[in-house]
Amino acid sequence: MKLSFHNELLTIGVTLDSEEEEKIYIKVTASELLVSCSVDTTNNFLSRYAYFALYDMMSIYDENDFEDYYWPGFFDGNGESRYLMIRMYRGSLVVFPKVRYNGFYKPEQALPIIGDKISGTRQEVEILKESTPKGTQEILGFCLADTSTERWHTNHYLFLVPYIGILDNNRTFVKGFKKYVLGHGDISAMDVDPIQGKLIDICIEMKKIALVKYPQYRDEKDVADEKRKANRENFAMLLELWHQALPMVAGRLYTHYRFTYGMRNVKGKPSKKDMEPCIISNEVPEICFLWKDRGDYFKLELRFVVGGKMHEVSNFFDTAFFIASSSDPKRFFLLSWVTECELVAFFSKRNFRLLMLKIHYEEHCREFVGKLRDNYRFINR
Repeated sequence: MKLSFHNELLTIGVTLDSEEEEKIYIKVTASELLVSCSVDTTNNFLSRYAYFALYDMMSIYDENDFEDYYWPGFFDGNGESRYLMIRMYRGSLVVFPKVRYNGFYKPEQALPIIGDKISGTRQEVEILKESTPKGTQEILGFCLADTSTERWHTNHYLFLVPYIGILDNNRTFVKGFKKYVLGHGDISAMDVDPIQGKLIDICIEMKKIALVKYPQYRDEKDVADEKRKANRENFAMLLELWHQALPMVAGRLYTHYRFTYGMRNVKGKPSKKDMEPCIISNEVPEICFLWKDRGDYFKLELRFVVGGKMHEVSNFFDTAFFIASSSDPKRFFLLSWVTECELVAFFSKRNFRLLMLKIHYEEHCREFVGKLRDNYRFINR
């Protein structure tokens, strides 16, 4: 098949056996897939050329996403686009934004829901002053167990899990790990103070609700909706548990981060190479936005402020309930409420910026940006 993409129109050249080549024309809109052919296609009939072209694009799958060919308003009067790269790759035509234009909004894409007025943020908590243990090299530490929620298998939301670690001879750093603490029975031989005991209780509650419930392909609508509802409720409860845990974990000497690749891996002995030292901060991050007029489009960039200093957001870790700076990606700041978490998650998928063509802005984006302006600081650049 020969393919081209010009002025929002995907053109496919199809040759069946020794017949002459015929052209298939596909246009993707927000709600429809428009298909035409140079022969034998009407409003009610699809030509065999169009059928085989679509069949080939579906490959072995029951469905196909044509999102890559949905670029309304991104072409000029000559049918060219200064925003897009259009390339052949392994027999397929790929269309994607040029690097400097990553993050463009397309009409009808879902935007985060922002309330009329968001009330307050959490208060900064006092840092816990933890001392190095005496007479033993065994310590109780805490790990941020993280993974992607968009993968398969036993993926989960970010939760806190205790571990037993071993200090070096000088008691300056954790040189190894004995096991995860998944219940009070795992630490029966250790002296645990009341604060540690309460924090372990919170960790156990977190793990119970951290697993993501994925709607399956053959799930009935009510079953899929119930799973999504349970995920939303568990997410909100986990954030509340993180707020309860923060005064007991911020400032601890032994905190690590691990990308788990699934709940099935949170057991037994933690792998030393996967456990990365990190800091859970008690400071409160303030979300803010940079607003730029680029002529044909607006550019909105998410930033955050801590201690009077503005930071770019790290895209190295996507930690759901926390935000971190690109200059110090292992220092985590707890967000205040679910909507804030959802907002950061939305921007994290587009490199923490949203580009909006002015021809789309009034109808599709002005209300969203207005809600952001009502709740956050905007800085014109």
